Order: sequence, then C-alpha cells, then structure tokens
Amino acid sequence: MPKPLVSFIVPVLNGEKYIGRCLGSIQRQNFTAGEYEIIVLDNGSADRTLAIIQRLGVACEVLRNLNVSALRNYGVLKSKGRYLAFVDSDVELLPEWITNGLAAFQERGVVGVGCFPVVPPNSTWVQKAWDLHQRKHQSEASMWPISWLPSMNLIVKRDDFIAIKGFNEKLETAEDVDLCYRLGERGVIICNSAMKAIHWGEAPDLRTFWRKEVWRGLGNIQGIFSHGLRWEEVPSIGYPIYILLFALAFFLGSLVDFLNQQIFMSPLALILLAIPPFLLALHTTFVAKAPLFLPHLFLIYLVYGFARAYALVKSLSHGGIFLRVTAHSD
Repeated sequence: MPKPLVSFIVPVLNGEKYIGRCLGSIQRQNFTAGEYEIIVLDNGSADRTLAIIQRLGVACEVLRNLNVSALRNYGVLKSKGRYLAFVDSDVELLPEWITNGLAAFQERGVVGVGCFPVVPPNSTWVQKAWDLHQRKHQSEASMWPISWLPSMNLIVKRDDFIAIKGFNEKLETAEDVDLCYRLGERGVIICNSAMKAIHWGEAPDLRTFWRKEVWRGLGNIQGIFSHGLRWEEVPSIGYPIYILLFALAFFLGSLVDFLNQQIFMSPLALILLAIPPFLLALHTTFVAKAPLFLPHLFLIYLVYGFARAYALVKSLSHGGIFLRVTAHSD
C-alpha cells in the first residue's frame, strides 16, 4: 500500500464542541482519500470527544499527561506522510486548504506553509479586535515569507521537521514560534492567503483572553532560551516590561501623591502607561482601515500588556525561569 502524501496530526483534549467540525473539514478536503491520513491524539478527554471521533470513523490514540508538543511529536512518529499537516481540534479548514498549501512547496527552499486563521461568523468584539491585530501580518501578495506561523494550521516538510528534532517538548506554549524559528534556518516559511481556515476557539471575552495570554506569555519566556532572543521577539518582551514598570510607577506615584496631598505623579504614570497600547491600537486601525475599533483595540492591547507582564513576573518568581534554563541546558 503506497504511503500517504500528507499526514494530518490533530491533538485534542475535551474538544467535543469543535472536534467534529475539525475532522469533518479534513475529510471534505479536495484531495484523494488515499493521499492522506488523519492521526488524532487525545490527551485524556473526559467529555464526548472520543465518541464523536469514533462516529466519524477516525482512528484515535489516548495519551495522557503530555503537552501539545509531545503529542504532535508522537503523531509524527506514527505518521507516514511526506508532508505533516498540524491542525488544532478547534480549527475548521476550508476545502482547498491542503491543495493550496501544497502548491507553495513548488517554490524552491520552502520548508513550511500556513496562514493566520480568521475568527468565526458572529464573533464577539474581542475576537474581531484580535483578528484585526492578526491581519497586520497580511500582505497584498498571495504568498509571502514570514518568520513564524501558528501551528494550529501549518504544513511542514517531514524531512525538515525531523532534521530539527520537531517541537521542543519543554515548551507548554509558544512552541510554534520556536519551531518556525528553527525551521527558518533551513529554508523559507510562507504565509499563504489561499489557505483559508476558521479558528472557532479564539478567546470570546476579556477574561478568557487574559488567561490565554498569561499562558502564552509563560511559553514565550521559555522559548527564548530554546532558540535565543530574536529581533522580532523584542517587542513581546519589552512591552510587558514597560507595562510592569509604569504600573509600579503608578502605585508609587499614588503613594507620593497621598503623602504630599497632591494629584500629579499618579495621573502622569497613567498617561505614560496608556501611550503604548494607544499607539498600537492607532497603528492597527490605520493598517486595517477600521477606525471604529480604536477603543476596542486599545483595551485589548492594554489587557495583553498586563497579562504578559504578569506572565513575566510569574516566570521570574521563586527563580523558576533560572531552573528551566538550567534544565534546558542539560
């Protein structure tokens, strides 16, 4: 029996809400059935996920207590395809996703291809605002080189993935950034606007957005010690540090104002604290031509800054980051 051209690798945990939509979209790809395989790796779901997968006739292996990087790496070991298509369980692929993605590999030196998925119809303002932020990565060209892409819908050449030893299993989050940076040393990563996908699991409210950005921020710090600090990552580190410093300045300024019975230092600190998220929101609304979203984006960027600042403090607390660096260097 000939080997499949593409292996779809789908990690899932308690994904009953979207897993059927995800797997169904893979099965509906405009692709000959024998040319692909689907490998689902369940991390110990306690809901109806396994029943839904079984109903769709897709094989699934249960692997408990592993992070998403380890699940994907295990899926690669079980796979046979020349190309590895990593798809998250809350992502829906449009029918031409795989054919348009594989077309990009006709260009010399391409090692990976994917896209930034859009948010679902009837999205909340939080989802729409974050989608505008992601649209900044878009280009007028149909395909363009990019430093990293989310691993929720990403195609990678098998040989290149094996050569860099896959995902870093020490990373809980930001594993896609780390993977792409290391892949980029072997060739070009392409963002392909023809690869259309919908991310149904995007954070619908600020509370969920906060939790996700704290979680991602923890992985971002760890990732730097995996691949080294890149110029593109400086804002993701510098911005939280700025927010942290001026949040502290506001606290100290409020204390000084109270002791001196004045109102000066704390408002000044607040203004300085608000400048970066306002400028970021202004830039995004200009690029996206969506001026009405200025207040929404300002709030999103402010929450993002505080979430990443909290993740930074959490990483540094109790010497945790130094322990992780030591463990990684071993």
